[in-house]
Amino acid sequence: MNPDSSSGKGRAGRPRDSSVDDRVLSATRELLMELGWEDLSMRGVAARAGVGRGTIDRRWSSKAELVLHSILGATPDLEPFDGTDPNGWVRWVATGSRELFAKPEVRAAVPGLISTFTRNEDLRRQLWQSFSGPPAELFSAGASLDAADAVLDARALIAMAAGASLFLSIIATEDDTDSVHRRIEELLLRAIDQKPR
Repeated sequence: MNPDSSSGKGRAGRPRDSSVDDRVLSATRELLMELGWEDLSMRGVAARAGVGRGTIDRRWSSKAELVLHSILGATPDLEPFDGTDPNGWVRWVATGSRELFAKPEVRAAVPGLISTFTRNEDLRRQLWQSFSGPPAELFSAGASLDAADAVLDARALIAMAAGASLFLSIIATEDDTDSVHRRIEELLLRAIDQKPR
């Protein structure tokens, strides 16, 4: 999330060692699964990664930003959307949402991140814009709708798919099954097929 966190650009001096970022992000995921959000600390991550606390502070401004970067990456992965039509886009949004919220490190992070977002509007807005904006633009480019309507549809579809996956992974765990996820995908596909043009 930090513009300088994934490259050596923007600062004078030695080039940034990307292996440090990799070690820190890996340590963050490991400690999230071992300790949970509450007991995860920047100091503990630094010790596990074998770096100084200052190294982490220069790259990530807070625990929440570090955790987000560790579980989501610096930017959304758009490769699965390559060459897809609107139906393929919906299928990947549904599948990708389920895969994301099935990860143990994501499940461990969600309660703390939700609490943080209620206090940090800028971080919440930055997350939503950076992870919904690029996929929404791809959807609108392949849709036969007005661009503004297509972006609105895309954002609604992302919210529905991600929201359903989050709810199933945390609350309705007995329904976190292949058949329920398939039905959610079918309903989302039906919604775009039946929308009045």
